[in-house]
Amino acid sequence: MKQNKMDYPLLVITLILVSFGLLMVFSSSYYFAIDKMQNKMHFFTADLSFIILGVFAMLVASAVDYKVYRKFAIPLFFLSMFLLIYVLFKGTVVNDARRWITVAGQRFQPAEVAKIGLIMFFAFSLEKNYTKLNQPKILGVYVLIIASVVLLIMKQPNMSTAVILAGVMAVMLFVAGLRWIYVLLFGAAGGFIGWLLVHNAPYRLNRMIAFLDPFKYKNDESWQVINSLYALGTGGIFGVGIGMSTQNKLYIPEPQNDFILATVGEELGLIGTVGLLILFLILLYRCVKIAMNAPDIFSTLLATGISTMLGLQILMNYAVATSSMPATGVSLPFISYGGTSISILLGSIGIMLNISKSTIKRTHKNDD
Repeated sequence: MKQNKMDYPLLVITLILVSFGLLMVFSSSYYFAIDKMQNKMHFFTADLSFIILGVFAMLVASAVDYKVYRKFAIPLFFLSMFLLIYVLFKGTVVNDARRWITVAGQRFQPAEVAKIGLIMFFAFSLEKNYTKLNQPKILGVYVLIIASVVLLIMKQPNMSTAVILAGVMAVMLFVAGLRWIYVLLFGAAGGFIGWLLVHNAPYRLNRMIAFLDPFKYKNDESWQVINSLYALGTGGIFGVGIGMSTQNKLYIPEPQNDFILATVGEELGLIGTVGLLILFLILLYRCVKIAMNAPDIFSTLLATGISTMLGLQILMNYAVATSSMPATGVSLPFISYGGTSISILLGSIGIMLNISKSTIKRTHKNDD
């Protein structure tokens, strides 16, 4: 066995995605920025500053030995829980949701911090308890943690992030050795809880009804989805060209955010959306490969959590933009505008790059 160097393909693909995302943020936000900010460069310059910060975080994280994160797992977990509670009382309200904390004039989402904080904590804790994971008392503690986190995030409300985090933690439990019977029970319980959440919140129920017949509600609940479909349809195979989108001219609210894929599809066509998806699949392949070849349980679970987080966000964003699932707010990794998100994601890639330095490359030799 011999040790690998840093996973440079992962680094290159990440930088390609970030550069492409910056271009699409400018193209998609151009008219919205003029209308709302009187500055066509507003979102581009803001996104660029967050990307610079994120790349710096990635480089630092790639240089820090991943083993060091064991020391910060518990403090970061408690910080994440504190921020999730704090935002419910002192958070900034935007579009009827209390998801942001404002510090020195800058907003950040504690849920984004919680993603990496909980992934790190679960990796640390499961490394110590994986042999006892299927004992009811031990498993019950993890279930309580997941339920607490989901409840806090749902109170913001932010169902998409709650679903992603629950999915990430469930996958980490499974990789750590959770029995199939518990996986099935968790799935059933999650489905039931989801049903309750939809039926007890009129706006979620309306979204579900609109999902079943989006064109019937094209002027209300399905406005964003229908305009996203119009954009994707208009783009055809080759697209109408960069900067030539019609739907992002104030038809799609905040087109640089959750529905940025619509602009990609309209301006670059099917080739653009499929090409982007292929890049994402290569990115995920590199991440999963790192997780599979990680040198210890902690790094395996840490890489698994980050890979799952990325995969779920990509899957959900594509599904929402194509009306393959009910509309919910989830950004497209490295492409959508968003300060906290892009910084955390790039920092997470830095952790993956550091783990890749320690992965073991197994070479097969012929027996003579």
